[in-house]
Amino acid sequence: MKTRISPQAQMVLGVLSQRCCHLTAEEILGSLEGIGAATVYRALERLTELGLVHRLALGRKSAVYELVRGNHMHFVCRRCGGVFDIPADLSGMVTEAAKCCGHQVQEADVTAFGVCKDCRSAGTQPDSPAGMEKENQTRIK
Repeated sequence: MKTRISPQAQMVLGVLSQRCCHLTAEEILGSLEGIGAATVYRALERLTELGLVHRLALGRKSAVYELVRGNHMHFVCRRCGGVFDIPADLSGMVTEAAKCCGHQVQEADVTAFGVCKDCRSAGTQPDSPAGMEKENQTRIK
């Protein structure tokens, strides 16, 4: 049975595919005319359920959304808040979880936090080595 996607959800998919970045629901709403906030949130929830869109809560005020695509991890800059995609093959991690523990991994999300290249070159480094150590921690979800 083929799943039907509403015209409003198709509009949301269109925004995500055109912009090719991580967007909040508010940013998606701002790109659409004639569609309300509740409709955008319902569409994002449905698209997430269908596995077409990935919702990311990355320590920001609002979650961001992206189209589901190939293996990658995320890097979040603690200075500017930028979210960057980094190509990564997560299949080894999934295989290892199944092999060692018998788990069936359905989704893997790896996020690294630190200071991006632009902020580093702008001189916005952490003040102390202890601060840098905290900045370089990697969180696996």
